[in-house]
Amino acid sequence: MTNLESSLKKQKVQAEPGRIAGPSAALLRDLGMAGIPAQTHSVQGATYPDPPRSITNKECQKKLNNSLFYVKSRFAMCGALQFLQVWGKNGRPVGESSFALMVRGTIPDARDRTVHFDYNFSNFSATGNTKTSGLIVNTEVTQKVLVSQAKKRESGLIPPKKSFNALRAVPNYTHNVIFDAGQGTKPDDLIIMAYVPYVSVKYPPEYVAGTNPGPQRVTFAGMNWDAASYLPNSRTADPKKRGGASFAYKVALPYSSTQGAPEKAVADHLKLAHTQPSKTKPPNPHKSVPGFDPDHPLHRLYRDKSRYRANRRTAVSACVKYWGKDYATSEPARPRECDEYPFASTYEGAAQSSKEPSAPKNNYSALPIPKAQNKAGGSILALFYDKNRILDGRDAKGQEIDAYLMAIK
Repeated sequence: MTNLESSLKKQKVQAEPGRIAGPSAALLRDLGMAGIPAQTHSVQGATYPDPPRSITNKECQKKLNNSLFYVKSRFAMCGALQFLQVWGKNGRPVGESSFALMVRGTIPDARDRTVHFDYNFSNFSATGNTKTSGLIVNTEVTQKVLVSQAKKRESGLIPPKKSFNALRAVPNYTHNVIFDAGQGTKPDDLIIMAYVPYVSVKYPPEYVAGTNPGPQRVTFAGMNWDAASYLPNSRTADPKKRGGASFAYKVALPYSSTQGAPEKAVADHLKLAHTQPSKTKPPNPHKSVPGFDPDHPLHRLYRDKSRYRANRRTAVSACVKYWGKDYATSEPARPRECDEYPFASTYEGAAQSSKEPSAPKNNYSALPIPKAQNKAGGSILALFYDKNRILDGRDAKGQEIDAYLMAIK
């Protein structure tokens, strides 16, 4: 009994909180959820690859490592849990049984708003005195939608209430969820939903449950559906099919600092700003740039063009002040451009303190770097935004809508 209870507790191990982006985080917190680790994808050349949109059972098993979830990308995630049953009679244990459930969430097509959840029951076993034909397994899903008037369409099947033996005979099910465009909140037609599967078991009446902790959460997911005009698939013949869907997680954009990487100078600059801020300009003894931990992410800035221009002006002024008016043509490695971090395309950019009085002043870094490398870094960033469906990160009240992180490889 002690070993079984210890094993059950291990199944509840979760990753660090704070990886869920935007309103999905609040929805999932209401349901008792924590966060997830950020994932990165390798970048080759001055480009950014298509994020993966599929995940196998084998891959999920390998990556989970006692966590409830693994996020491969904003379009592929999974979770699993092992369920243990102790069968009792006359005040003593007489048998044991167990099974596992894996749930894989995917958004296979960038032009399709459908989110697929594949359920796979496996690892069925029973020893001792049991009656698994009478052990009823019930799978339920909590689906909490932030936009109450939005109507979802569903297809497929959440696993029905069945016996242990019946699930062993038919172990696979698929549940699909879709929201048509045109139902979300402005300006990005945004719909947000939390999706949380639970499983409970009921023993036959002649047996006493040795362990029966009630409904157990298998995994969880926060999802965004949008039809943002600045993201792919914003124009379609059928207006209901505009935009796309994504899991609302803070993925990380990796820049490479390896020799020969087209964005190496950008990566080196970001690494310096993160690890040795005292060596960057403008001087600030308390400088601590965001973007490298989930509690201080970056938020994309798209709509406020004047703020974007202010970010650039502030950064360029710093380059002129500390490297001279000819910084773009002076040695070394001319021609150069003024690189800034956090990026001008973020709310945390160089002009943040002029727009948000509570923000720290000079909490950014500006540095002249080779023009070609700066362009490469910008190209990668633009593709990262598009391919991950990164939304403008704040609403009109300044509340987080979406966020992302950085990683230096």
